[in-house]
Amino acid sequence: MAFSAAELQKRHGLEGAPDPFPSLGGNTAPAPTTAAQKVNNNHGPTSSSVDTSSEDAFPSLGASAAPATNITKPAISAWASKPTAVKATGGKAKGAAASSGGLGRVGTPTATSHPFSDTFSIPAADLVQGKTAQDTISKVREQTGVIVESSTQMRTGLKTFLIRGADQKKLVIARRLIERGLSKPVTISVEVPITTLGTIIGPKGSTLKGITDSTQVKIDIPRRDTLPSYDPKDAKSDAGSDDEDNEDEEPQVPISIIGPSAACNDAKNKILALISHKTSQTSSSIKTIPSSYYPFISGPKGVKVKQLEEEIGQGEIKIHVPPPAVWKALEKQSQGDLDENEAVPKDRDLSIKVKGEKEKVKLAVQEILKQYESLNDSLRELKISIPKRQHRFLVGSSADDILDQTGCIVELPPVDDPSDQCVIRGPQPSLIPALTLVMDKANAIAVEMVDVVTLHRPNTSDPLAHAKKVLRYLLRTSKLRSIADSHSGVKVFPPFASAVANTGSVVIEIVGEDKGKVTKAKDEVAQVVKSVLPAGTTSVEVDHLIHSLLIGKKGSKIAQFEQAHNVTTVFPPAQEESSDVTLIYTGPLDSLPTEKKARDSKLKEILAGASKAIAELAKDAADIKTENLDIEKKWHRYIIGTGGTVLNALIGEDQLVNVKVGSNSNSSNSKSASTKEKENEDVVVVRGPSTEVDRVVKQIHQIVEDAKNDDIINGHTVEFNVLKQYVPHLVGTSGATINKLRETLGVKVNFDDDESAVKKAGKKPVVHCKIVGRKEAVEEAKKRLDAQIEKLEDETTEIVIIKRAIQPALIGSGGKYAIRLEEKYGVKLSFPRDNKEGQKPDEVVIRGGKKGVAQAKAELLEAAEYENESRQSTTFSIPTKSISQVVGKAGATINKIKNETNTQIDIEKTPTESDKTKTEVTVRGDKSSIASAKKAILEIVDEIGDEIEDSLEIDQKYHRTLIGQGGSKLKETINSATGGTLEGYKQAGLVTFPKSGDSDLNTVKFRGDSKLVKKIKAELEKQVATLKETVVIGVIVPQAQHASKIGRGGSALQDLQRRTGAVVHFPGSRQYSTVGDIENAAELGDAPEGDVVKVIGTKEVVAKAAEQLQISNERPARTDSRQGRSTPANDYPSRTISIPAKYYHAIADQQNLIRQIRNVGAFITIPTAPPKSTSVKPSSTSASNGNGLAAKTARIDLGAEDDIADDVEGEFELVENYQNAPEGEQEWSVRAKEESDLEKAAGVLNDAVEKAKAANHVGLLTGLPRSAFPRIIGSKGSTISRIRAETGADVQVSKDDDLITITGDESSVLQAKDNILSIVSRPQRGDRY
Repeated sequence: MAFSAAELQKRHGLEGAPDPFPSLGGNTAPAPTTAAQKVNNNHGPTSSSVDTSSEDAFPSLGASAAPATNITKPAISAWASKPTAVKATGGKAKGAAASSGGLGRVGTPTATSHPFSDTFSIPAADLVQGKTAQDTISKVREQTGVIVESSTQMRTGLKTFLIRGADQKKLVIARRLIERGLSKPVTISVEVPITTLGTIIGPKGSTLKGITDSTQVKIDIPRRDTLPSYDPKDAKSDAGSDDEDNEDEEPQVPISIIGPSAACNDAKNKILALISHKTSQTSSSIKTIPSSYYPFISGPKGVKVKQLEEEIGQGEIKIHVPPPAVWKALEKQSQGDLDENEAVPKDRDLSIKVKGEKEKVKLAVQEILKQYESLNDSLRELKISIPKRQHRFLVGSSADDILDQTGCIVELPPVDDPSDQCVIRGPQPSLIPALTLVMDKANAIAVEMVDVVTLHRPNTSDPLAHAKKVLRYLLRTSKLRSIADSHSGVKVFPPFASAVANTGSVVIEIVGEDKGKVTKAKDEVAQVVKSVLPAGTTSVEVDHLIHSLLIGKKGSKIAQFEQAHNVTTVFPPAQEESSDVTLIYTGPLDSLPTEKKARDSKLKEILAGASKAIAELAKDAADIKTENLDIEKKWHRYIIGTGGTVLNALIGEDQLVNVKVGSNSNSSNSKSASTKEKENEDVVVVRGPSTEVDRVVKQIHQIVEDAKNDDIINGHTVEFNVLKQYVPHLVGTSGATINKLRETLGVKVNFDDDESAVKKAGKKPVVHCKIVGRKEAVEEAKKRLDAQIEKLEDETTEIVIIKRAIQPALIGSGGKYAIRLEEKYGVKLSFPRDNKEGQKPDEVVIRGGKKGVAQAKAELLEAAEYENESRQSTTFSIPTKSISQVVGKAGATINKIKNETNTQIDIEKTPTESDKTKTEVTVRGDKSSIASAKKAILEIVDEIGDEIEDSLEIDQKYHRTLIGQGGSKLKETINSATGGTLEGYKQAGLVTFPKSGDSDLNTVKFRGDSKLVKKIKAELEKQVATLKETVVIGVIVPQAQHASKIGRGGSALQDLQRRTGAVVHFPGSRQYSTVGDIENAAELGDAPEGDVVKVIGTKEVVAKAAEQLQISNERPARTDSRQGRSTPANDYPSRTISIPAKYYHAIADQQNLIRQIRNVGAFITIPTAPPKSTSVKPSSTSASNGNGLAAKTARIDLGAEDDIADDVEGEFELVENYQNAPEGEQEWSVRAKEESDLEKAAGVLNDAVEKAKAANHVGLLTGLPRSAFPRIIGSKGSTISRIRAETGADVQVSKDDDLITITGDESSVLQAKDNILSIVSRPQRGDRY
């Protein structure tokens, strides 16, 4: 018997719901309504549910798609009022409901067309209602073609869905769409280890995107700057490491998943599956077991631990039982790796670590704790005393042997504990056998000791301090290890630092099984210790950052220094950051005097020289600076990198710089720890050589910038509310406007028009807008939306009151400022006009959007306020006598104040009428600038202080020496007297030397502060006293020896002057003729002028230098290193060329002459130099009387009030060259192995002669200001080199006066003169017209 769906509803208590399966042929009336009943979530019938696959319960509803010819009359639905017309094509008539046949199907579904079904239930409270639910069901039907039926049971609150489809795949899709489309959004949180975030996100976010695309949920991962601090290297460290065991557990990071409940759970499962390999692993530390039981748990050579790993862990866990701390310290000492400054390991043993699969780790920990409890109950103790020096024989392999043979271990006291009390722990029957074995092992080794303190006690008052230096030297040079290696089976043990501190002695122990070898090794150690004499050691303070620079790459620099001074340099460990460097004499002791006092004196002298030399090296390398960078703490981990890798790369292999990041960057602070940490947590300190610091700072900034950019890429969100009335305009027709914004900037823009998101702002409803994307793009999108909103708002008008006097300045030339303001803010400005009615003269009208008007108004008022302030002025008086210091040399001081304060300063030319000692100063600008300028001027006035005038009688012959070249010596004297704190412009006028033509040429005058004047005067008196003791003598040195006495690059001459303290001038030097007359001229007789060397200094100094100069140093024949042969012999072909003697100096002084001849494979013999002709001097008197312009500008002892002419014209004189040159000819000889080379060499020499002949005129240019000389010379000589190249003339600029000498033919000399004058007449930067 067949039942209709309505009858089935009634039979099963489902009355009240519409008949979902109306009869297609009967006239069944609509069924009455009843309460709904729950449908179980299954795929088949149950005892209490409808069997949807039963043909009896659900008869066939007809063919699914019969041809039109077979359709005679449409079936009448129980819900329909009339039959539905069906077209012959099988399509739907107008107004017909959607077909239930699914995709591509028409007609009515039947049991055969939808054979698969599924039922499931969802709590009704978790489902959306209304139109959203209806749209979702319709979407499911359209996409999958399934039939969806649902009912709600009030008692359980569940809503049951019955879905039927053509295949199982469509059922799965439909169920997923329903669960996710009808479920209300929920938020769930999943905690994952921090190191798995990269796995979850995937390369460029691909993994995370795959999860969100497949589940249609939103997954929020915390931003990188909000994550907890964690160093992954701790998590990756091997369980077998002996490092500190206080590593933090890996933090868990919450990930939020937002979406339908089912989709959220699906996404959660996918995430957990991704990181299952990580979450299944764990680590555990056992800290409750005393370290004395570790050897029992580990077993001999770790046998028991390996057994646990295999039996319980099955190869999936790793167990590490660390040795006791004292064992590690003694083993390290036995390996020779001990540093004398290394801290002894603290009496704290590491914990037992177990890592691996989570469940097996738990089992292993339980087993280890069980073993400990058993051992604790069964083991006993026996205390014995064993000498401290024998403790090292009871660790390592010896300890394993004792444990293996007796089941006992020996507990040793810490190495820094002077006690020798030991404990034998083990089973009671094994204690006595263990004691016997322990004593056998302890006594089986021969031990000898060397007490360093005792050996040096007779030689020094502080033998302990010296012994420590000796120990550091022995460890740094590995001499102890070398001695041990030279004797097989012998080991040398240096003492621990704690033992030295506790006992006050430095004892080196030598141990081994062979007594004879131990004795020999002891004698060698004692000999090495004795060789380091107390007088042969010293300490030097050198900044620790310079140590690596002094050492050089692979120790090359310090090796050269040590070889040159016969010393060994011992630097402190880098981690100490100590500046104490020890120098130890390591030269041959037999070269020292045998008498102790003389020997010690000689050693001190040698070490003093070495100390001075290393101090000079340190000074040359001490270009150290410190940079403090203020960088937010959240970026510090990018600077440090994983495991410090980035920081190590920044510092470099040579470690020339020191970089401290965060709270460790400054430890010298008296504030509380919390305050200090808060202040320093954002500071990065970089210290080292300036070039390295600049490099590191630049790279750090780049790293931070890259990190910020990378952080931006992860996504930036801006949320704000928009008035609902503006949304249609922002979205545009069919979304055109908002879509263009999305495509142009690559952002997501969503307007939430859901009722729950709409808030009431007064009476105007608003809509929530959310923009997501890159930070720059998001900000630009919001900016564009804000601009559109502003345009939509009603325009407003503001009236701003501005004084008419400053309105032209605000409008600008041609209205450019007003136009810029209008374009910037999109407003219209209206300034008052004379003929405009209704607008007051001080009213400015601004029209436009509210925001634009407000911003334009603010900027306009700010500009008006600035104009008001910048047009202020003040006048005050200063003492007339201080004007020169306020103005400064050539106005340098007053111009500096103007530039720094941005003010205009006017000083009256005449004093005030009421008080002739005062002069008025007017300053114009804004208030703060005026105050700053006035303060700077008054500070200069206050610094003048108690001004006095004084004088000192100094012989005129000392003036040039006291002033120095270009005033350098006088500057040095003033800086020495004032401590170098006095600025250059304040030095002007302090000291005035007499000028040519003054009545008194010996009186030096002083003017300035009384204290400064007294100091400078005392310093000059001291220098004059020294000059009075100075003598000038002549020493005859054959001219052939001059080159060897001077040395390559002047090295021999510099060494001679350094050793003797004298100043030596050879003939031909610039200062040879100006240093003074020779006092022993009578003793020199008729010696050639070219052989007389001048020596200047005290009598003792010049005598010592003369003795050194007169030592003959015959040199062997020079070899040509390039060709590997001696200087050419007389049998080489040679050619003699006669050259006029007057051209000698012009040829010999030509650059690269000898090198050019060598390059062609020849050699040249230069004749003895004839006397040099007197230099050509200008006939003008202005250059020689000291009153010329250049003479004034070259002297710093002139006051700022000394007038210098503004208009300068140089004086020029053209004379013939070689006027006073010697007559006659000289023979120049060239030699070469080949005749062709000889021809080339002769050609080079002839070219040099022609060049000398062409230089037949000398131009003397004087009267130019020396302030223009730097421009004539140019940067690194570029300008003067250009003049020489363009004109062919040689140009020399004097360093002592204003003379410029130009040598060449007449036309080239004149051309060079014109070029120089054009450079001088060119206006300087900053000149006003």
